[in-house]
Amino acid sequence: MPPSPPEPDTLRGLRRGQILEVGRTLVAEEGLAALTIGRLERGLAFSRGVITHHFRDKAEIVDAVLDSALAEIDAATQANVRAAGAHADKLRAVIHAVVRGFLDHQEASRILVAFWGRIPADARATERNAALYRGYRGQCAGLIAEGQAAGAFTATADPDVVAATVVGDVVGVVVQAFLEPTALDVGRVCDEAADQVLARLT
Repeated sequence: MPPSPPEPDTLRGLRRGQILEVGRTLVAEEGLAALTIGRLERGLAFSRGVITHHFRDKAEIVDAVLDSALAEIDAATQANVRAAGAHADKLRAVIHAVVRGFLDHQEASRILVAFWGRIPADARATERNAALYRGYRGQCAGLIAEGQAAGAFTATADPDVVAATVVGDVVGVVVQAFLEPTALDVGRVCDEAADQVLARLT
């Protein structure tokens, strides 16, 4: 007996996933301008009608590509932050995890970079990117505040300001590693960044 055809919702999810996968590859490898319905048609061997049946228009595909990249990096980062123990160890783990979240997910990271050019004119892209960094700042600030309350971090410091510095360090490390992949020992650089932050807090 031949296998049953997939349920409509399953097929819809499959088609959307295929369109999104090709869209992500186009943006990551060639930039946002390469993401057109015509290029998707050629890459998928789907008709324009099939593509627009699953996504209303190019703008919806663009949004889905950005959302998927942001979600991938955020999920990877959260999955890697599982450190127990001292507050200092937890803060160090966050720094390493965020850097690795970007570097271990190169396609998603290249997609985010491709969207940076849209930020001045695209409020949604601006907010989605800002939310990612806001989440990292909030996570760091929370750890710092907890450490201060527990007496582990004894210096008087504004957790939000220190957290913003941490995120700045992380982004700087990621950008340098993208530009010169073999020039940095990323683990050592992350440790140095963590040492500097912890010195400020103790």
